[in-house]
Amino acid sequence: MRPLPRRSNIHRYPVLKWFSGMARRRSFLWSFRSREMVTALFLGLIVAFMPLVGIQMLIVFFIAFWFRANLPVIVALQWVSNPFTMGPIYYADYQIGMAMMELFGIAPEPNPLLQSNYDWAHFELRDIGALLDTFPPMMLGGLALGSFLGLVVAVAYKWLAKWSKEPYAS
Repeated sequence: MRPLPRRSNIHRYPVLKWFSGMARRRSFLWSFRSREMVTALFLGLIVAFMPLVGIQMLIVFFIAFWFRANLPVIVALQWVSNPFTMGPIYYADYQIGMAMMELFGIAPEPNPLLQSNYDWAHFELRDIGALLDTFPPMMLGGLALGSFLGLVVAVAYKWLAKWSKEPYAS
């Protein structure tokens, strides 16, 4: 496994050279200190579980700058939602979002396209509007699921970092 590029050598990498000057001035982007790592883990998982296909990397790139997070970690967390895991993640987002909306007193009608007995052979272009109705519950569910998992992972990271620094008892 190749190590991460050093800030002083980042200008040698093809894509990374475009922001090498900016990365040299902002050491937190490559820092593995606890503060930057916890921020990257928490915010990276929130974005990873939201239905933002295609723009996740761009969003976390700017989040890393605004919230002073570790850039390689926050970007790598976006690979959690890959083509193999998108279906289960977004279905869980939708179900959690629907349950939360019902909890808040908003009773949205379940989308017929997401029922197990829906015949996708009869899907038409006008049904895309019905798919857009799933976006608010998916965003709410993704925010809740990502926040919960981000909190769990951030706390686990802090605990493991503290535990690994303690001297061994004989």
